Amino acid sequence: MTHLWRWVQARETCCVRKALLTVLIPFVIVAASALAYHWWDTGALPGMKPAYHTVSLDTIDLDDRGVRLQGTAHFEVRLWQTMEDGEQFYVFPLMAPGDTTGREIRVLVRTDRAPDDLSTYEDMIVDGLARPPGRIVGPTIKKSLTNHGYTFADKVILVLGHEIRSP
Repeated sequence: MTHLWRWVQARETCCVRKALLTVLIPFVIVAASALAYHWWDTGALPGMKPAYHTVSLDTIDLDDRGVRLQGTAHFEVRLWQTMEDGEQFYVFPLMAPGDTTGREIRVLVRTDRAPDDLSTYEDMIVDGLARPPGRIVGPTIKKSLTNHGYTFADKVILVLGHEIRSP
């Protein structure tokens, strides 16, 4: 009888090991893949800021991840997006430093920092992630900007602003 009992315990241990491996291996693969994708996409692990590289407004590209841009923000058109949870994001074009007359948009910035109510233009340094505009910049934003005399370059880059400061 004891031999039978030992055989049953050995079988249970073997089955538990197999069950754990069946669950843990796919979980580890999925978690590692998600972390690797996030690192590739943002240049940093979740919860960490990417390294920001200084890029000019003329040379910014979608291959850039973490960027540091210096330019003049145009607040002539006050654009914001309100999310379902109530969080607000402001969208504005960023032109070359000191350029208050330019109307061709190459870089749009989206940030949670509200512009000053009394300012139309502001020189700033933006640290953020370069992205394609995609669905974030919808037809309403494009129409609002074109109605105010702005045009869009062939390739527009959206920068998700993490930190904005004065030069």
